[in-house]
Amino acid sequence: MELRTQRLHLRPVAAGDLDAIAALGADERVMAPLGGPMSREKSEAWLERNLAHWRDHGYGRFVVTRETDFVGLVGLSRYDFDARILPGVEIAWRLVFAHWGKGYATEAARAVIHDGATRVGIDDHIAVTTPGNTRSRRVMERLGMVLSPSETFEH
Repeated sequence: MELRTQRLHLRPVAAGDLDAIAALGADERVMAPLGGPMSREKSEAWLERNLAHWRDHGYGRFVVTRETDFVGLVGLSRYDFDARILPGVEIAWRLVFAHWGKGYATEAARAVIHDGATRVGIDDHIAVTTPGNTRSRRVMERLGMVLSPSETFEH
């Protein structure tokens, strides 16, 4: 299962991605709106959950690359939906700081949403961010999402 956009290549996360995921999770700039940096052990646990998600549901987080560069992670998950924390399947992204501001999050998210709708039948998505994460809020707006001010989120 692979997705391609005009500039990006997306493939499901794999066990061999731990080093890149751990480096991404350790970057304070990237992780500040997500509750702060993650240890390598927490990144490994995150990866294990996401590998299980793919096995259980047939969709999940994708590794996003441009040519040979690791751009980040984008995908769908239902963890919090299954736990009755969120009211739907979540579309989420986490990109390497050097790749911010290039439109990659929006481009990859559109591809994932399309795949979710056409291959898996997921037509409804939500996205969650903190009130101050204006970059993610702009991505959400470009994806056609509407802010629900009564439902705020803080780590």
